[in-house]
Amino acid sequence: MYNGTILIFIILICYLVIFMVVRYRMNNNGEYNISELTDQWIEEVTVNHDPEAIYKLFCPDGNLVGTVSQVKRKGVDIKYYFDYFAKLDGIKVVSKNYKISKVADGVYLNTAFITWYWNGLKEPVTARMTFLYRDKCIFQLHSSVLPDLNEKLLEISSLH
Repeated sequence: MYNGTILIFIILICYLVIFMVVRYRMNNNGEYNISELTDQWIEEVTVNHDPEAIYKLFCPDGNLVGTVSQVKRKGVDIKYYFDYFAKLDGIKVVSKNYKISKVADGVYLNTAFITWYWNGLKEPVTARMTFLYRDKCIFQLHSSVLPDLNEKLLEISSLH
């Protein structure tokens, strides 16, 4: 009887550990953690510098409008973009700010402001980046350099 109690206790502990690991990887709605997916993308760009791994984070029909590009890219052209961008000497993220919204079941929007630096820049550059996730992959990533502050627009805006 004593061995049976220990076995049940061990099974319960294993179940609890598995539940906690799964819960950690999900947000409050039970969907995959979009912050974690975006952080994974950043790590592939700035730490691993791996264009193939970055490319695999995109949906098969995903697309990219990159910060330092003037064209919309699909398929293997996404990988080619990161053959350049992820290999910029000294590339790193200085700061990041995510605003995540659920669009529909399995579809999330991460409107992110990410400040980048790489060797050759005089100062870091902030990009406004829109990640559209569908079923745990990037369906669309659109990025552009943050424009200068428009003082007149700020005066008439309630967004101070």
